[in-house]
Amino acid sequence: MFNISQYLEKFKNIGGAERFLKETLIFLINKEVGVEVRPEDIILKNGEVIIKVSPAIKNAIFIKKEKIIKKIEEKFGRKVSEIR
Repeated sequence: MFNISQYLEKFKNIGGAERFLKETLIFLINKEVGVEVRPEDIILKNGEVIIKVSPAIKNAIFIKKEKIIKKIEEKFGRKVSEIR
């Protein structure tokens, strides 16, 4: 008999890379800027990172943007063109 739970288990880890990137972004933002960002406030789209937070926090992140992008590229080898 076909077991659907075993079949669906294959698809459980598909979003793992994106989740790991979000967690790393949260860690880097917390380390560099000193603010907490929730995973649901981060959107990854076409090499851009869109962060939905208050303008004051966005300004603090923007000041350290180049350093954060450089560390992401070092850790993942993945090109991030912009943080908005």
